Amino acid sequence: MEPLFCGMRSHTNYIGFKLKYKSVLSGHSAPVLTCAFSHNGQMLVSGSVDKSVIVYDINTENILHTLTQHTRYVTTCAFAPNILLLATGSMDKTVNIWQFDLETLGQARSTEGQLKQFAEDWSEDDVSTWLCAQDLKDLVGVFKMNNIDGRELLNLTKESLADDLKIESLGLRSKVLRKIEELRTKVKTLSSEIPDEFICPITRELMQDPVIASDGYSYEKEAMENWISKKRRTSPMTNLVLPSAVLTPNRTLKMAINRWLETHQK
Repeated sequence: MEPLFCGMRSHTNYIGFKLKYKSVLSGHSAPVLTCAFSHNGQMLVSGSVDKSVIVYDINTENILHTLTQHTRYVTTCAFAPNILLLATGSMDKTVNIWQFDLETLGQARSTEGQLKQFAEDWSEDDVSTWLCAQDLKDLVGVFKMNNIDGRELLNLTKESLADDLKIESLGLRSKVLRKIEELRTKVKTLSSEIPDEFICPITRELMQDPVIASDGYSYEKEAMENWISKKRRTSPMTNLVLPSAVLTPNRTLKMAINRWLETHQK
């Protein structure tokens, strides 16, 4: 029997599955010695020769925590299987145990870039309305022809305006980019103001149809239904087994969110 060597190659098939490059996480100043995922795949922890431990949010790729208590290389990290505990081991001959504060964790996850749904959810018609409001109505046809919705709008660059949308005037391209940058700034500011209790712990987005699960926490209805349908019978927040799969509409929270939206989307 010949030996089987499995190397990391992008877009290469091994025994029936494909590995595809996803992203690069940075933050350490020296080689990384160990990595570990949380049991639900929402967080990744890494230990390094720089003596630090970094906890990342996998969905946003943001750094949630940087731990610097070890005095020598961090050689191992491990999450507990069913509770938010983290163990880190080091060549300083110590093992540190860390317990996550759910409130602090929720605040850390509400960082810049996670909640852009106000503009990202815009339809092509919404983008057209925005163009007219910015005195750019002559570009409505071009944007519609290229199916520019809110997500595409936020990602436009000077290159895409020139090469993809064929906007020849340098002055016009500059005006569009300036308006888009103003929109991005507004979105970031608005995102940072969203109360933590309005954010779904699963999607990290503002809830539209909140429900209360048997763990006592509120979630976006569709996200929690998908969570349960995939036979995940543990709480997304506590990692403990859910006593029940029943979801109860949180009408009080929904009214509070709607009032907040009416105030902030004017």
